[in-house]
Amino acid sequence: MANPVTIYIHHQSYRFLAEEEETYLQQCADIVNKEMDQAMAGNTLSITDGAVLAAMNVADKYCKERQVSDNLRAQLKQALDENTRLARELAEAKREARKAARGEKGTKAPKQGPRQEET
Repeated sequence: MANPVTIYIHHQSYRFLAEEEETYLQQCADIVNKEMDQAMAGNTLSITDGAVLAAMNVADKYCKERQVSDNLRAQLKQALDENTRLARELAEAKREARKAARGEKGTKAPKQGPRQEET
């Protein structure tokens, strides 16, 4: 159920109906406020221009974090694939070891040819 939440962004109140908790929305608003304050600091920007600059800064951070996340997912997939390959190799090595322990054909050491006697 949507909850009515009022948050303040750059000294302006905004009312939202949101499924998320108020604390979550306030955390989001804090990020926006921080970005707005940084964009407006020392500049004679309009509120609209400051908001656009803040939005671009947030989008930049988001895109960079998404790249990091994508790279981590790719590394995780590689590690899981390697783990699967090694698990198969280990299982095969265990099967071969059991065969060798039972003395099954195909796992014995090859017979040596005739030796010449030393004189």
